[in-house]
Amino acid sequence: MRILDTSFGIDFRQDHLILTLLKKAFRKIRLVDFGVYSLQPEGQKGEREAQMIGLVYSFISKHRLSKEHVFISIPREKVIARFIELPAAAKENLRKVIEYEVPKYTPFEKEEVTFDFQILRQEKDRLHLFAVFMKRGDLDYYIALLKRIGIQPHSIQIPSTSALNLFLYHQEHRKNETSVLFDVAESFFEMNVIRGKENWTDSFHFPLSLKENESRWMKTLKHSGFSEGSFPKAAFYVYGLGANEKTVTALKVADPVKDVLPPPMNRITQEKKLPDPYSIYASVGLPLKGLTKARMDLNLLPLEMRKMMRRFDKPLFIILFALTLILSLTWGAGVFFQYRNELNTVTEEIKQKKPEVEKIEKLQKQKEIMTKEIQELDRVTSGEIPKMEILKELSQLLPDTVWIWNLKYNGKEIEISGYADSASDLIPLLDKSPLFERVEFMAPVTKEKHLRLGGEKEKERFKMKAKLEKWRGTS
Repeated sequence: MRILDTSFGIDFRQDHLILTLLKKAFRKIRLVDFGVYSLQPEGQKGEREAQMIGLVYSFISKHRLSKEHVFISIPREKVIARFIELPAAAKENLRKVIEYEVPKYTPFEKEEVTFDFQILRQEKDRLHLFAVFMKRGDLDYYIALLKRIGIQPHSIQIPSTSALNLFLYHQEHRKNETSVLFDVAESFFEMNVIRGKENWTDSFHFPLSLKENESRWMKTLKHSGFSEGSFPKAAFYVYGLGANEKTVTALKVADPVKDVLPPPMNRITQEKKLPDPYSIYASVGLPLKGLTKARMDLNLLPLEMRKMMRRFDKPLFIILFALTLILSLTWGAGVFFQYRNELNTVTEEIKQKKPEVEKIEKLQKQKEIMTKEIQELDRVTSGEIPKMEILKELSQLLPDTVWIWNLKYNGKEIEISGYADSASDLIPLLDKSPLFERVEFMAPVTKEKHLRLGGEKEKERFKMKAKLEKWRGTS
């Protein structure tokens, strides 16, 4: 993969969306900006998708980011992760071997699943792998959502590998030390075990909080090979949106555990200071893959969608440079001028043809504009109020503090959803309009807090409808 200068991470979580922007300069990696946003419930699919698209688009616009250098992470709950051991002979056709055994590792058929894997280590006759499986329909949801913004991601990861890449990037754990990483959220926690320098051996995902699994995680570690004497020698690291003093205490109550630490992040310079940078530790590690060589290069993006980026190795560069130098010395001045004249001729022909091409393109655009105008005229003659007239009326009536995120129009009435400082003031404003009648709320008004440049502000969320008066057009 080609190393980039700027890398943008979109971390989809069950209840949150986390956006991170990293830049590389002078051999340093900087956390330029980040955002942690609470999402609408999954049951409100349309509102949730509109919210996510708006947040991503605003972040991209704010930093004028390219839509090509994007790295995605999907919720850990959406995948099935397996540590797999196979004969070394399977390495030549490893993807086909794993694909054939998908029903063995998951409850799905191979046609329903997309997957990727990472070779962790190779012994004389055995391969040790980490593989992630995901239902193709679940993955298609995120790809389709990003496509609506014009994004095709470089890779799709999971929080486990993102956090692990950031942890291994620091290389602060000792060679013979065992490290246990805890990713803590409100509804789950995940435990990853690294033995020695880079030997990732176990990953456990629990669908309950750390406190509710206080005894279970200890038993799980012991079953994975931990002895009572191993606990004092191991390093325990805690991070995640649910990490706080209570979760640290839940770990420390275990007698064998001597200390609980935040994971290392000193090699990342923070331009926007985080009050608790470890809460989004995995999200910071997500775009790291675009700025440095990743230890865990796992990618759930289907093979046919992956962008093949050129990498020029030093031997190839030296050979090409030598050939270029030899050819340059052997070419004569006459050949050089001949090629230059031919190039000028071709360039001149392109310039002559360019106006004709532009005329054709202009005619095509005019055709599209006229077609749309005809369609609008047909709607006007049928008695339907033009959408632009409705939008114009709303923009004149509603205060600047009102934010409309959804507007539905069926020709007879409109439905408006949005946020306002005082939703109750909107009904008399719309009643004054000659276009609207019978304005009323469709749902109770609720109050929500929103993060703005000036700080946190409280808004009233509303959903109302209004009947449309008969349209008579303009005189």
